[in-house]
Amino acid sequence: MHAEMMEFVNSNAQFDAHVLTYGDGFSGSHRLKNAICQFLNRYFNPQTALYPCDIAVTSGVSNALECCAWALADAGDYILVGRPYFNAFKTIFGTRPQIGLIEVAFGTTDPFSIAAINEYERTWAEAKRKGLQVKALLLCSPHNPLGRCYSDDALKEYMKFCSRNGLHLISDEIYAQSVWENPRLPDAPTFKSILSFKIEEFMDPRMVHVVWGLSKDYGSTGLRIGCLISKYNRKLLDAVEGISLYNFPSSVADRIASSLLTDDRFLEEYTSTNRSRLAESYQFATRFLQAHNIPYVECNAAFFIWLNLGALMKSRTATDQDILARLRQEKVYIAPGTIYAAEETGWFRMVFAHPPHVLKEGLSRMIRAVRSD
Repeated sequence: MHAEMMEFVNSNAQFDAHVLTYGDGFSGSHRLKNAICQFLNRYFNPQTALYPCDIAVTSGVSNALECCAWALADAGDYILVGRPYFNAFKTIFGTRPQIGLIEVAFGTTDPFSIAAINEYERTWAEAKRKGLQVKALLLCSPHNPLGRCYSDDALKEYMKFCSRNGLHLISDEIYAQSVWENPRLPDAPTFKSILSFKIEEFMDPRMVHVVWGLSKDYGSTGLRIGCLISKYNRKLLDAVEGISLYNFPSSVADRIASSLLTDDRFLEEYTSTNRSRLAESYQFATRFLQAHNIPYVECNAAFFIWLNLGALMKSRTATDQDILARLRQEKVYIAPGTIYAAEETGWFRMVFAHPPHVLKEGLSRMIRAVRSD
């Protein structure tokens, strides 16, 4: 999708001297904040319309999450997160804010089921017994690395869980527009923003915070545009504003994002094409996995597959690093589950959002690597 995005950028990149200044401040231009609100109000269906005063713009979603950490917790506090989870979360919350992650394990329980909340309850209770200060629950929906969305009922129960235990809810929705149809999962939940619920029926709305950005849905990791939405917590946004000098994106990226998010025709065409290509690439990749008896988890969102390469190794004691070494010998890289806090060895996260010839070559190298022993 880079070709489509570059065509848009090159056709719409019109800058004036204003982009050479500090502009409207460090937390996003007035133009960009209005554009983000227009986009979110259309595609995230918030229960109450969003306005520029409800958001802070940051240099990417990682930065928005870090701002949450600064504003909601003190060094030495903790955030709950279910396993497996995006490997950068440890860096985002731990490096500068010095906030720890308490990992929730699920065993054989479906991590997207309502039953999984019992594991959060147990983990939270154990942390409390140890005297740990847990400030928030972090959800990623659509999920990285599992590529699935939480159901409406599950999201409601998570809000109730946060309410019972006095926790903030941070909802990472960076893959919101990257949900596609999987015929093998006809009843799978699709994306629903936490903003679309009547939050006050389940928890204090002041304790709900959402992050989103351009990096994933619009293939623009280099633009570094993210946002933090906290509709009912002015104090949090004021705190984020106070450190915005360290977080603001460039004026050029700001202007490009403003143009993109207000071009409804381009957004519709791009999103439709992106979803179609993701679905096609997923079907191509999973047909290959099935043909070679590689276990994997079905999904319908984002652009990676959670697969078990360990199941193909002759050695039952092979570690993720052993498998990774074999993959590197074939000059192919697939992220090992250990960096995502996987509960079992052998699992890997494979990105399938590649042109067909690249995907075919990568899969061929992968199978040679794991069957070379």
